[in-house]
Amino acid sequence: MSCTVGVDMGGTRIKIGLVENGKILHATGIDVHSALLEDHLIDLQDAIQSLLCHTPRPLQGIGIAFPSIVDSVNMKILSRYTKYTDAHEMDLSAWAKRNFGVPLILENDARAALIGEWQYGAGMNCNDLVLITLGTGVGSAVILDGKPLRGRHYFAGNLGGHMTINFDGNICNCGNIGCLESEASTWALARKFGTGSSLTGLKSFPPSKLDFEYIFASAKSGDALARGIRDECLKAWSLSVINLIHAYDPEKVVIGGGIMKSKDEILPFIREMVTKHSWCKNGDIKIVSAGQIEYAGILGMAYLVKALKNNR
Repeated sequence: MSCTVGVDMGGTRIKIGLVENGKILHATGIDVHSALLEDHLIDLQDAIQSLLCHTPRPLQGIGIAFPSIVDSVNMKILSRYTKYTDAHEMDLSAWAKRNFGVPLILENDARAALIGEWQYGAGMNCNDLVLITLGTGVGSAVILDGKPLRGRHYFAGNLGGHMTINFDGNICNCGNIGCLESEASTWALARKFGTGSSLTGLKSFPPSKLDFEYIFASAKSGDALARGIRDECLKAWSLSVINLIHAYDPEKVVIGGGIMKSKDEILPFIREMVTKHSWCKNGDIKIVSAGQIEYAGILGMAYLVKALKNNR
């Protein structure tokens, strides 16, 4: 029997977990302090070595979930990501082999999270599954007929945050017009509603507080402007879920991300919109909250490492 290490490369924190038999034995994290992945590799190496002290079992492999488009066949990062601007130039497989003597698996972070939910969370026993993560950005991933969808250029199912929902919208940081991410993500709040925006009533929203936790709490307390922002975002998320349903016809949609702290408001709204406006009526598609909120990506990568061994 062996163990695996899963790594989830978040934009502000890198999560690392030691996994055996689909369970996380120990986990740790590293704060992101640089825009260069190379600056974090020594810390990552030390963290993995520290975790391996907790088990006598040999390391089978390392899986890294990365917030970018990933070639999961050749284990390459294909697109430049603002948080780790050098990552697409690095040979992480060579790094893993050199330092640990094991193979490395790379995958898009949303797809890794979906695989984690599929095997160990809210998507268990479901082989037609869509995940959308709502937060700083918006990610998505798809499993059809029990197989993760990747596509010719490895981004199939991953760009739910970059479907146009407002053809009069702003240009997104991806270059498209009116993307969900540019309309209803945490990073979009400051641009749309913060200081200098056309909405001057945001004195009640200091820039340091302009996140969805604050928006939902203010709306609940009766702030009319916060309620308007909340409702606009709920509609945007709902329309995007409908787009994903129409594109992929899943049995279940799993919604994750930090925003789901307000799931008691979000899920009923989206379910009602889907019933009213999609081709699927009367609860034909289950819309649920993610079950593995903290470690879905780590568990997904551990599963992929195990699957690589079994397929050899």
